[in-house]
Amino acid sequence: MHKNILTGEWKVSDLNIKKDWIFELEESDQKELIDATNKAIKSKKELFDLKVSDFPLNKFKKKIDLAKHQLGKGLGFVILRDLPIKNFSDSNVKIMFWGIGQYFGFPEPQDKAGSLLHVVTDTGATVKNSDNIRGFQTNQELQFHTDGGDAFGLLCVRPAKKGGLSKLVSSVAIFKEIERLRPDLAHELQENFYFDTRAQNPNEKKSQSVPVFIKHDGLVSALYKRQYIETAQRFSDVPKLTTKQIEALDMVDSLCNDAEFCFDIKLKPGDMEIANNATTFHSRENYHDYDDINKRRCMLRLWLSLYDGRPLPDAYEDTREWAATFQRRKEIKNFIKAV
Repeated sequence: MHKNILTGEWKVSDLNIKKDWIFELEESDQKELIDATNKAIKSKKELFDLKVSDFPLNKFKKKIDLAKHQLGKGLGFVILRDLPIKNFSDSNVKIMFWGIGQYFGFPEPQDKAGSLLHVVTDTGATVKNSDNIRGFQTNQELQFHTDGGDAFGLLCVRPAKKGGLSKLVSSVAIFKEIERLRPDLAHELQENFYFDTRAQNPNEKKSQSVPVFIKHDGLVSALYKRQYIETAQRFSDVPKLTTKQIEALDMVDSLCNDAEFCFDIKLKPGDMEIANNATTFHSRENYHDYDDINKRRCMLRLWLSLYDGRPLPDAYEDTREWAATFQRRKEIKNFIKAV
């Protein structure tokens, strides 16, 4: 398997052989996180003003460094298991989550309003027949897709009463399989598709045009949201999907749901999943929740621009998902040149 590790290519059988994507927290790690969270709380700073210096970690940082390498140069995802969230209220768990995120990258806006942290829970809304409701606000099944930024971080505070299983695939492996079996469809998927922006793009565009897969700088990157490709069809200025495009999208979905590629992850309270959006697609089963609002499924989410993220293709510059990361890369590059 590890011959292709640098590309983020893997299958389920590979994950069963080597478990270096799981980072089990030891008691000393948990103590460090508790101490760091308490220090951040005592600083009285606003959540989004907290930096690494406000959330000091020592030995646990070595695990984070290994996780960062796995995220950017290895499999493309990690699970940090058993964070000590039971020691804190929900609001202070956000501080712990934010503090850990600071070690991985820059948090980026997840919506037009500029929200840097989202609470993923069921609001009772549905995506269908709406212009701005997004999947994370519902209890509906989420098809395989990518989030914004280089990576997303998802912390399980409380699981659902039933269902809500997380799933992950290597988008690189999916693309290479399509290239092998149907090179014509692989070519199709490297042409532009129109995506519904769900009224979240700061440039006010209702849709965006970008390929599902892009080869750039020796890497394969992906952006996929089948549901939003389909809801974009309601706009009069968006071309209707061709038979070939639909066939290509169907093949992506079929492979994503194949047991050879699809990895199920049952997140427990205190589990934090971080995945590289360029090399993974993720999904979630629908779920049934508790009547008691205090027991309902609750996940916290960050979108992150990694400190050592990959080169991005120009096609991502104006997309809702990658625009902030693209701009940040450009600013850092210009700063380095100026120095």
